[in-house]
Amino acid sequence: MRVLTNELRIKQGRRLGTVLFFVSLFVLTAGLILSNFLTIDPNVLIFVPCLIMPIGLVTTLLSVRLTNEWVRVPRPEEAILEGLEGINRRSVLFNYFPPANHILLTPEGVYTFTTRFQITRVKVTGDRWLDYKRRGPLAPFFQFMKQEGLGKPFEDAAMDAANVQAIIDAALPDSGIEVQPIVVFTHPRAVLELEEPSIPVVYASPKKKPSIKSALREVKRERRKTGFELLSEEEMKAIEMALIATLDEKAFNEATEEEID
Repeated sequence: MRVLTNELRIKQGRRLGTVLFFVSLFVLTAGLILSNFLTIDPNVLIFVPCLIMPIGLVTTLLSVRLTNEWVRVPRPEEAILEGLEGINRRSVLFNYFPPANHILLTPEGVYTFTTRFQITRVKVTGDRWLDYKRRGPLAPFFQFMKQEGLGKPFEDAAMDAANVQAIIDAALPDSGIEVQPIVVFTHPRAVLELEEPSIPVVYASPKKKPSIKSALREVKRERRKTGFELLSEEEMKAIEMALIATLDEKAFNEATEEEID
C-alpha cells in the first residue's frame, strides 16, 4: 500500500497550536501583572479582567484543540496505518488532503475515515450516540475545557464522504463509485457498544473488534451482492490524480509518499 501525507498541514497545525499556547500564557501573565503589580486607575482596572480573561480562554481552548488534533498520540494516521496492515497492495491512503483527513482508495472502493481520539465508553444505536463520559452535572463542562467532546461523528463522516464524492463525480462522471464513510476510534482504550450504527464505527487497532479491516470486508460483501465491480487501474489513477490536484503547490511539494508492505 502507498501512503501519501500532506506534511504541510501537519506542520501548520502543530505550529499554530504552539503559538496559541504561548499567546494564551502571555495574555494570562500580562493580566496578572496588570492586576497586581502596576498602579492603574481603579476605574480602568475593573475592565482588565473583562478583556484579558475572554482572550486568554479562547486562545487556551484553541491551543488545546490543536494539540489534541496534531500532537496527541496515538497519531490518527499511524493508528489507521496499523489497522490497515496487510491490505491490498494496490491501495492508497491519503492523509490530510483538503476533501477529508483520511481517504482510502482500494480496488474494492473508496472510503473516508473520520477519527475520534477520545478515551471513553460510547453506545451507538442507529444514528444516536451516548457518551458515558458526559454523564454528571460537571462532565460536559470538563469535556469542553479539555476539548474532548465527541461532537457529531456521523455528520462529520457524511461531510467527509460528500467532499470526496464530489471529487470523484467530477473526475469520473456516471462511474457509480460510492464513497463509504467510516468513523474510527484511534485510542485502544475506547469502549464501543454498537447496535446497528447507520455508519460503520470501528477501532483503529486490529486487535479489537470491530476493526477497520473487518468493516472493509463487510462493505465489500454488501457491494458484491449488488454486482459491484472492482475499480480498474484507470479509475484508480484518475481518482488519485483528482485528489492530488486538490493540494496547492506548496503542499504538493512537501507531501511525502511511502510504500508499506
